[in-house]
Amino acid sequence: MLLMQGAVGLRMRVYDRIMCFVNCHFAAHLEAVNRRNADFDHVYRTMIFSRPSNLNAVAGMVPYLFLSFYLACSAYLFWLIYSSGLPLELSVAAGASSAVQMLRGTNAMGVHSEDLKPELSEADMVVFLGDFNYRLHGTSYDEARDFVSQRCFDWLRERDQLRAEMKAGKVFQGMREALIRFPPTYKFEKHQPGLAGYDSSEKKRIPAWCDRILYRDSRSALVSECNLECPVVSSILQYEACMDVVDSDHKPVRCIFSVDISRIDESIRRQEFGGIIRSNEKIRSLLEELCNVPEIIVSTNNIILQNQDTSILRITNKCGKDKAMFEIVCEGQSTVKEDGQAQDHHPRGSFGFPRWLEVTPAAGIIKPNQIVEVSVLHEEFHTLEEFVDGVPQNCWCEDTRDKEVILVVNVRGSCTTETRRHCIRVRHCFSAKNKHIDSRPTNSTQIQGNVLKRSDFRRISGSSDIVDDLRNLHTP
Repeated sequence: MLLMQGAVGLRMRVYDRIMCFVNCHFAAHLEAVNRRNADFDHVYRTMIFSRPSNLNAVAGMVPYLFLSFYLACSAYLFWLIYSSGLPLELSVAAGASSAVQMLRGTNAMGVHSEDLKPELSEADMVVFLGDFNYRLHGTSYDEARDFVSQRCFDWLRERDQLRAEMKAGKVFQGMREALIRFPPTYKFEKHQPGLAGYDSSEKKRIPAWCDRILYRDSRSALVSECNLECPVVSSILQYEACMDVVDSDHKPVRCIFSVDISRIDESIRRQEFGGIIRSNEKIRSLLEELCNVPEIIVSTNNIILQNQDTSILRITNKCGKDKAMFEIVCEGQSTVKEDGQAQDHHPRGSFGFPRWLEVTPAAGIIKPNQIVEVSVLHEEFHTLEEFVDGVPQNCWCEDTRDKEVILVVNVRGSCTTETRRHCIRVRHCFSAKNKHIDSRPTNSTQIQGNVLKRSDFRRISGSSDIVDDLRNLHTP
């Protein structure tokens, strides 16, 4: 079997502070200290939490194709070594070493460059946990067992490889670990409880603290208060091994953290920000200017269309320096009674304009002192449209009824979400004679003129004479 080491990470955000938890399995065997240090360095620099783009994902598949090929070669190398009569343990170590070295090479070829700043370095708190596989050096199996049985852990801690490498600054730089007060967690025989369950096979592996939990928070020193400059400060309440677990040759290790997190109260921040704006005359006037909606003149509030008739609606931006953004929507539709009065208008919602009416353009931007001409066209569509539970239903029969819609021109500035409404009533008369529209007042205070006829379909050259032209319009 080919053994592989690796890591999996979890990132979470708590009060806008980033915490990362990384579960690792490093290289085994007593003499593989440098490989374990390299495993940590590789995981710390190359772990990625952000989702790559599609192009990067495709490019990232190439190194793994090489990895798959190399794993096959490693398996073949393992078979050659094993068939030559070498011990099985040496064969597994050789295969695993080759695979790990190839994994590092392929990651160097991947999308994420190891020269970039690691994502783990950006976290406010990082916790590494797992089987780090660091052993005890300078002691024998029997000697270590004697000290464990006497619970003399101080002498054993002095021979801990991980502690020595951290003290030399070769691994887990800037990270800390609570004081170990529990027996070594490796290696045990399965289903053997208590300290008597340590490895008693021919290999007699020396007991060691392989399973560890290390962490780093925002503190640059051991003593530091939690504040905005040092937002995450953690302390360990409990660090122990689960010696009752007998289903593995390792004893699990658990740790309970107490974490203080400094955060900004957003409600207080908004109050302070509002106070600054209110006290600053220049900022307040600037915001008020940005919230202004440009003055708009709409050429009419009533339009009458006959079969396949076209009318031109002119929208003028009277503001000399700001652009105006407009959008025309259909607010409701109704049929006209015999007395010329429209029934209750049915809201159309997301159904847009009725099929017999075309408005072009229905949205756009008007430059300062410019005019936009909107074509309101009746299309030949004789299908009867009825509303059932607010949903338009079409019947295949000729619709000879007069119809009316309410068009709303929503206008806003380029830097504000505040809008102004201009309502326009558009009526289609099926008969040859035009019918009078009840000119009830609309919500718009900027509408001038009444109805545009075909004789008015001439293009106005500038905005200076728009008011004079609109005053000459008359109701048919």
